[in-house]
Amino acid sequence: MQLTLRKLAPALVVMTLALAGCKTAPIKSGAAATPDAAGQQQSSGQQQPATASVVEFYVAQTQAAPGLVEVSLPDGKLYMQQQPVLTRADLTEAAALVDRQGANFVGLRFSEAGTRKLTEISTQNVGNMLALVIDRELIAAPRIGEPLNRGVLAFGVPSAQAASDIAAKIRGESAPAPAPAKP
Repeated sequence: MQLTLRKLAPALVVMTLALAGCKTAPIKSGAAATPDAAGQQQSSGQQQPATASVVEFYVAQTQAAPGLVEVSLPDGKLYMQQQPVLTRADLTEAAALVDRQGANFVGLRFSEAGTRKLTEISTQNVGNMLALVIDRELIAAPRIGEPLNRGVLAFGVPSAQAASDIAAKIRGESAPAPAPAKP
């Protein structure tokens, strides 16, 4: 599946505006960041290839509450639900993107079923965060500013290489795709 900026641009513009006030958690490496200490693969029951990364999304917030698991970050703490609300099975595409100002993003497109889940989850959790966890590592946790009903999600990353690496992991590729070109 080849995803071009031209295909994703209209949705990316809407998501960028929706997520303009989002805060993305820093990339945390080396520590287990998912709340599921048992290390279960995917709650959907689908088997992924042995080399594919486990991709999960959790609803998270900055305040402790019953039933949430604490995740320590360099600049504070995040409290995440114990079960993922979305997985790789809910995605159809992941791509490294760069905007005209040179900012790097990872753009995600959800399947029809994934879009329904994303819409429901984001509608019920405006103000909370949607944490992306790959292989038990917290990658990003953008704040949900409004219901996300277009089936796409984009979040900023520090570099083109990071965007390529994250998108490749989400797609289940062992080698990342080339860095994105500017439009």
